[in-house]
Amino acid sequence: MWWWVLVVLLALAATAPAAQPPAYDLIIKNGRIVDGTGSPWYRGDIAVRGDTIARIGRRIDAPAARVIDAAGKTVAPGFIDIHTHARRGIFDVPTADNYVRQGVTTLIEGPDGSSPIPLRAFLDRVASTRITPNFASFVGQGSVRDRVMGPVDRKATADELDKMRALVRQGMEDGAFGLSSGLFYVPGTFTPTAEVVELAKVAGQMGGIYISHMRDEASHVLDSVRETIEIGEKGGLPTQVTHHKIIGAKNWGQSVQTLRLVDEARARGVDATIDQ
Repeated sequence: MWWWVLVVLLALAATAPAAQPPAYDLIIKNGRIVDGTGSPWYRGDIAVRGDTIARIGRRIDAPAARVIDAAGKTVAPGFIDIHTHARRGIFDVPTADNYVRQGVTTLIEGPDGSSPIPLRAFLDRVASTRITPNFASFVGQGSVRDRVMGPVDRKATADELDKMRALVRQGMEDGAFGLSSGLFYVPGTFTPTAEVVELAKVAGQMGGIYISHMRDEASHVLDSVRETIEIGEKGGLPTQVTHHKIIGAKNWGQSVQTLRLVDEARARGVDATIDQ
């Protein structure tokens, strides 16, 4: 009779369902979820499959290869640092521990009108270094002007302006998010508004945005905000005041007027914003 027992066991083994892999690679449970939409936080679970968030819910009862209990902790999307000066340090510490340990997963380089020229070679080096955070860059108006003209206090000739347009276009083709300026710094401070507008037009035609460390953040801050708005409006692209502040006690309170200028621009259709 033993062979009948063997036959039955073999039949059962043949019809038994194969072991199924876990539904998810990772489930983060019981966290205070801040999802970035502006909604209030809520307690819930997050399921991850591969490198993708597959599901978010109040409770996820499913098998996972790994489960993290996040009770008492906040779970949020990675933060984006939109104004960094990390283009040298990122090669010294490619893991960017000082950022990642604070939840920053994306770094935006090239603010204040300063960026590597050409940008493609720099971004290729970033990619080959296999850094931890995501990384992007603007093309800097000051760097472009310095490459073409040097640190001189004069208007650009028509030929020089064409060369600067070409460098901005190349930067955008290389992957720049847009055009940055530092009109407080040399050589940005030597640059007439109309010249910046011409370069902004190139970035705008290629889907970029404009950000600016303004020409003045003290007694002439209102004029500087107007200039930043004008460059975006005439250049046909979103425009943003970088790290907005009012310098000098005698100027405190003018933020009421600077915010009003941005609100008025937005009301007439200009995509104008401020970051702080």
